[in-house]
Amino acid sequence: MVINMTSRIYRSLLTVGLTLLISFTVVFGIPINNSWASASFTPIASIERVKAGAKALEGKTQEAIGNLTGNAKDQVIGKAKQAEADVKNATEDFRDRVNLPERVKAGAKDLEGKTQEAIGNLTGDRKDQMVGKAKQVESKTRNLIEDAKDKVQELFE
Repeated sequence: MVINMTSRIYRSLLTVGLTLLISFTVVFGIPINNSWASASFTPIASIERVKAGAKALEGKTQEAIGNLTGNAKDQVIGKAKQAEADVKNATEDFRDRVNLPERVKAGAKDLEGKTQEAIGNLTGDRKDQMVGKAKQVESKTRNLIEDAKDKVQELFE
């Protein structure tokens, strides 16, 4: 019983440690200028724009199918997906123009995740529900990293 509990605690601490290590690596970045990976590096913003474009195309297709079949549900869901894509593109436009603090970015990611999850709940799309939840977890992780950075900064003051 005690060994089992110790094993669980150890695995939990290992998981948290690895998560923090990966998160710090992502947040602080890894220089790849002189590596083989630099040729294939794609900025995150362009990936998000591709996802938004795919979502818009998916929405237009679903709306068109709804128009052809007379299915009002497909028409509404298609328009909702197009609106979601517009929001994603507007978010990326804003991110491109403004260099925001990480906490604000985390709040925006949380709001985006909640919106996507709500759309998924409305349309019954499990993928949107899960991606929305994942964005909310990413937001919480960013806030935890910012908390850790604040604590480290306090140590040096």
